[in-house]
This record gives sequence, C-alpha cells and structure tokens, in this order.
Amino acid sequence: MSRRRRTQSAADPPGHSAHAVSRLQPVEDVYLLFLNRPPDDVPADDGGATVVPAASLHHPELPQPDAQRLFDRVTRHPARHPGALVFLSDLTAELASEGSSWTQVGIDYETVTDRLVALHRRGEVRALRLAQLSELAITLLASGPHARIYVTAPDGGPPELLDPVIFQVRREELRAMIRTDLERAFVGGSLKPS
Repeated sequence: MSRRRRTQSAADPPGHSAHAVSRLQPVEDVYLLFLNRPPDDVPADDGGATVVPAASLHHPELPQPDAQRLFDRVTRHPARHPGALVFLSDLTAELASEGSSWTQVGIDYETVTDRLVALHRRGEVRALRLAQLSELAITLLASGPHARIYVTAPDGGPPELLDPVIFQVRREELRAMIRTDLERAFVGGSLKPS
C-alpha cells in the first residue's frame, strides 16, 4: 500500500492538517455517522443519528471546500478500510490527537451535516436514519474513542468513571450493530431511502 503525505496547498487555511489525506486514493465504501441536531432531530427529542456514504459529500449542493475536506478526513486517513463506519466523534478525536480542531482545518461540519439531512429529506442523498437511541448510545456516539465517561453509581452515589476497556467494548458493539443495520439497508450496492 502506498501512502504519501499531501503538501500544504494555497487553498488550505493556515493550520490545515495534511495528516488526514495521507492516502493517495480515498478508501471506498466508507460511511459517516453523525448525531442529528435540532431541528433535524425529528421529533426533536428522539435522540437520532444519520449514516451516509462518504461519497455523499460530493453532492453539488454541499458547501465547499468544507464537504471535500470532510470527505478527505473520512476516507483518506491511514486507519480507514472498506466498509468502515466512522463516527464524527472519531474524526474530532483524530483532529485532537494532531493538536488541531475543526476550525483550524477549516471545516464547518455542522453546516455540511445539516445540509446532508436536508438533502436526504428531499430524496437527493441516501441515508440510514437511526431514531430513539438510548442515552448510553448517544454518549458512545458523541464521545471520541479515548473519552472519559462517567456513569451514575448503582448506589446513587457520585458518578463513577466507566472503565476505558468497557467503554471501548461498548462503543465497538454499537458500531457493529449499526453496521449490521447498514448492511440490511443495502440493495444492489446502494442504501435504500429510509
């Protein structure tokens, strides 16, 4: 496998990290999962999320260069593989590990994801919508892989730190369950509208 770091481009904002685009070619069949934001979370309190193929980020109605930069983050990272389900929180953690942030790399992911949801509602982008997620599922999806999560103590005492190993296991179990739902949604290699 050939890997190459991209050099800083004049189109990149200062501080834009080239780390995420270290692959020459994007990995295909990668999916992005993000939590819905009000008013996209319908009903507003259902705790929903949306999964889209990374290729959806090429839609012409998405803001550029933000959508292309998000696509690069999702598909060109050295850890990606075909079939990967990438949580937005994974990307945030990757940026933090590089000493960077969404603002520093010039990506307004909220505008991009809000537009993806709107495009899905109009039938222009295929997506898998997940509704009525548990509080734990939302926490696992919203938290990066190295987050410190506190849970309510069984005896009603002060919150206790969730064992990091258990946190990782639960996070990967959730990823596997969502991936199974994603595979069921396939018809001829495409996601069915949900």
